[in-house]
Amino acid sequence: MKIIEDLLSCLEKSPKILLSLLDQIPEHRIKVRRKKEKWSIHEQVCHLVEAQDVLISRFKQFEREESPTIKPYVPGPGRSDDHYQKLDLRENLEAFKRIRFDMVEWLSSMPEDFWNKKGFHDGFSPYGSKILLTHTLNVDYAHFFSIEQLGLTKEGLEAEILTLP
Repeated sequence: MKIIEDLLSCLEKSPKILLSLLDQIPEHRIKVRRKKEKWSIHEQVCHLVEAQDVLISRFKQFEREESPTIKPYVPGPGRSDDHYQKLDLRENLEAFKRIRFDMVEWLSSMPEDFWNKKGFHDGFSPYGSKILLTHTLNVDYAHFFSIEQLGLTKEGLEAEILTLP
């Protein structure tokens, strides 16, 4: 299926896109929370890497089950407010490259009928393996947009910044 190949190709490129984006952001903005109760760029990246485990486990559910029920993901309930800030950014970027390479390689080997599987999700309808693939790419791009907003919006325009948590 051509669209699956296209989506996997985009997912494969995400680590390079993220590194290119980060290279354009002033270093002093990486760990600062520019909006109250919103994550810094550092936290955005570390969360994105952590979320890969959740996404992979969902694909594995589709691999194992005929019609899986996917539970919504809530990032780190009960964690300290600075959990992601304590993590090493470079290690997380390296992990993202490895995890994403392995994910794309694995998903590329899935038979065509895998991409037609339907499932259930409390927050999405309809839901299926192909939607999960699109969702995975959208998670990347949503975080990339947040990182761009946090990193490149001029000082004094913080109220204009659009960002995920």
